[in-house]
Amino acid sequence: MACVALCLILFSLHASAAHILYIGQSGGHNDTRGQVSVAAAFYGLQVDDVKWQHGRTASLAARYLNEPSLVAVVIEAEVLPALSSYQSIALLRRRPGLPLLIAGINDGTAPALLKYWSSGSISACLRSPLAHAPGHYKIAVGNVTQQLSGALLPLERQQVFYLDLSGNAQTIIQASFADSGLPVLARAASHNVFFATEQPNIDIPVTPDPYRQQKVFAALASPLIFLHYAAGERAWHSPGAYANFTFDDAWLREPYGYVSFPALLEQAQQHGFHVTIAFIPWNFDRSQPDVAALFRKHPDRLSICIHGNNHVHQEFGPFSTHPFEKQIRDIDQALARMEKFKQLTKVSYDPVMIFPHSVSPAATFSVLQRDNYLATVNSLNVPSDASTPPGLDFALRTATLQFSSFPSLRRYSAETDISPSQLAIDAFLGNPMLFYAHESFFASGIGAFNRTADFVNQLQPSTQWRSLGDIVQHLYLERLRDDGNIDIRALSGSIRLRNDQTRNATFFIEKREDSSGPLTVTVDGKPFPFLKTGTQLTLQLPIAAGAARLVEIRYQNSNNIAAIDISRSSLETNAIRLLSDFRDNVVSNTGSGRWFIRSYSEHGSDWNVAFALLLFIAILLLGAYIYLVRRKSHAGSTLPCRCHDASGHQFALQLPPKRLHR
Repeated sequence: MACVALCLILFSLHASAAHILYIGQSGGHNDTRGQVSVAAAFYGLQVDDVKWQHGRTASLAARYLNEPSLVAVVIEAEVLPALSSYQSIALLRRRPGLPLLIAGINDGTAPALLKYWSSGSISACLRSPLAHAPGHYKIAVGNVTQQLSGALLPLERQQVFYLDLSGNAQTIIQASFADSGLPVLARAASHNVFFATEQPNIDIPVTPDPYRQQKVFAALASPLIFLHYAAGERAWHSPGAYANFTFDDAWLREPYGYVSFPALLEQAQQHGFHVTIAFIPWNFDRSQPDVAALFRKHPDRLSICIHGNNHVHQEFGPFSTHPFEKQIRDIDQALARMEKFKQLTKVSYDPVMIFPHSVSPAATFSVLQRDNYLATVNSLNVPSDASTPPGLDFALRTATLQFSSFPSLRRYSAETDISPSQLAIDAFLGNPMLFYAHESFFASGIGAFNRTADFVNQLQPSTQWRSLGDIVQHLYLERLRDDGNIDIRALSGSIRLRNDQTRNATFFIEKREDSSGPLTVTVDGKPFPFLKTGTQLTLQLPIAAGAARLVEIRYQNSNNIAAIDISRSSLETNAIRLLSDFRDNVVSNTGSGRWFIRSYSEHGSDWNVAFALLLFIAILLLGAYIYLVRRKSHAGSTLPCRCHDASGHQFALQLPPKRLHR
């Protein structure tokens, strides 16, 4: 029976996907077909690929056009000569307003066909001269491009095909070399017909660098922008726009280095952002009551998450130097210390782990999941010993479940320049925008983050600045089904769902789940039935109109948090933490101190070599000094004494000075 139910759920998930109709030549332009297919899969759209056959394609296309799940049509430019005027008119009129993309246009596409399909607004496609300087794509302003309006994207080509616009066609994307602007995606005036030039595939190395996102998006910009516009709510999209600013390393004392918490709260309120403290559990019992009270009173602007355990260097580094068993103990102890922190301060915390210095190895992710952490958030979202996953989902999404099916999110340092185009892509795709900094970031003033917050709020006015825990609970993709119900692809084991429709709806939830251990699913704290096959967990959840539900996956473990030792018994760790406090609260108060901190962070190994060399030289100098002192002391430690023997002969004795005074 469970098998039958599972098949029904999987069938309903597949059958609910919106469709696009792709009409192309049999064995036609593979790059164009491949790019559209990849972009469609990214949005959760199914491609009905119809290869042109004389006498059959029109009737087959007409059948697809009657389907309510069809959201767009894509026609390869190579097929245009085979479509008669009658067929093309029928195709356009069968579904008035249905978005249509003519893709793969090059300088071999007949100008007469471009004029016909564009109602005279596009006269030809040309090949640009070979550029000798780097160029960029410029995204036009408009309702099609939304948050991407005005963005500049990297152009990895020296030559492009471009459209010659002779009428009122609207440029969506243009390639710019020097002073020239060459349209590569355009929309016909007064029609929902788009025209995209041929863009041969380019090789973009697969790396964990989050800024690779710009090149990947630029290479597929035309189909990604078109399908985003055409599918709307029928495509995978985020439930909202979310952002967060995290202040690393601080504990609840006033002030902490350059940061006054009341002043930072005031900036957050005035500029509409949220501050999360990446709190080191070692500091669990050091909080000042007034600062803790500030966090209790303003949970909408201030929150706490977990930053390592002791925050020693590379605390969760390679297992060769940081054994797996020690990392397990640190993860468990961090939770126990944070529970004590919560008990002492009455301040809640989010079980979100930010690793000190760098991401842990992959196996540590499974420990976080077992202990029911919500997620991990770091500069890179790939474990230190893992390969970067290929594919568009990883390249263009902030979060991934590729490692132990545990949410791993990337974040940006606010202490460096962040490309506006990077953030524009995030906003366009609904990615949460996560930023972080350290206390020295505020040396220029407590308003150091305001400009970034203002830019995000201007880019996406509906941005909700929340705690990391809240953001992780909204870490899922949704899409509207034909029947008015909702598909959910969960990217977290704890998600808050809300039915914003005016009617009751069923939410069909799926999540990648690699764990083979025992787990339970609860809805609003009560056990709820689910199905798990292989690495896929699914359930159906009815939600009334306007209602919200909390869905949680809980992993069973034998941890007894109350029994874990939380004492600070390591002299080495205690020394490191106290020196770190001295660094943040004393050394960083001077320009030279801040320079040293930045330099050590960037070139730590070089500084360690320099320190070792200086120590070696100091030891040599000290040894030389001791040797010289002893030699001098030895030279002056005896005095001559003239004596006579029994026969009256004189001889000399060397006696220590002390003996002469006896």
